[in-house]
Amino acid sequence: MANKIARFTPELSGDHVVRAMSVDVALLPHVGEVLGNLADEWRWEEIGDDIDTITQEIQTSVAQWYSNMLIGLVGMFAVALPSGWLLLDGSTHDKVDYPELWELLDASMKTASDFTLPDMTDAFPQGTDTVGGVGATGGENTTNLTIAQLAAHTHTYLPPVLTIDAETPSVPIPTAGIGSPTATGSTGSGDDIENRPSFVTFQYAIFAGRE
Repeated sequence: MANKIARFTPELSGDHVVRAMSVDVALLPHVGEVLGNLADEWRWEEIGDDIDTITQEIQTSVAQWYSNMLIGLVGMFAVALPSGWLLLDGSTHDKVDYPELWELLDASMKTASDFTLPDMTDAFPQGTDTVGGVGATGGENTTNLTIAQLAAHTHTYLPPVLTIDAETPSVPIPTAGIGSPTATGSTGSGDDIENRPSFVTFQYAIFAGRE
């Protein structure tokens, strides 16, 4: 490429192309001459598009590329959902409305005509190492402990010491309860226990690629 002017003309989409001129490092001592050559009309190709049109075409192409790449991505939102995102609320959608997302979802989440999204309402996400594990549910926000869930432990009971006044034989000797099981005090109400740590809520949504 030394001592030559080269034209690079990649095609982005449709009839629109972007053309750039590049100069070999060997031509740097002759920059003035090169710039003069670039100014020659026969060295330029008329494409009829203004810079705004070319910029819009590039933006459209890049947006489409990212859109296809991100279909199926799950995100958290603190604002109204942008275009192309579906709320993860357990709802069912038609395949014809979101064919790209339907194609990528695991078989456990779809039928031949629709698909059902996981419900993230009042739930925490958990990682999985397989696509087939996506959408599985479990756990509970509150629980009520059973005796079997308590740690093994013992209670110590000290019976009262009976004293007898031998000088007053008319006082009966208490015998009730001696040698018999004796109940200790009871407390507690059995209310549910909160399982969740401190939290902040967001909207969970999945990118479907279209409105």
